Amino acid sequence: MSFRIEIARTRVKKQLRRVPKSDIQRIKKTIATLAHNPAPPGAISLAKDIYRFRVGDYRVIYKVLFSENVILIGRIARRNEKTYKNFKALFE
Repeated sequence: MSFRIEIARTRVKKQLRRVPKSDIQRIKKTIATLAHNPAPPGAISLAKDIYRFRVGDYRVIYKVLFSENVILIGRIARRNEKTYKNFKALFE
């Protein structure tokens, strides 16, 4: 089973532009692996069907829509006190 990866918010593209080039490729590679395994080793469940994984100092928060075979990327951010704030609202 293969999942389609989509950006949930236009803000995610802006967030990705702020990431150093050395980290962008690692993040994109890890996101691409989600298409085959939506909950890989290292992914942590934050809520029902909402996960996060770590790539260096960055966190990627995403939601898996199992019924539609879609993964929505909600946030890519450097870890700080706001990273997980209102993460459920990212997918509304």
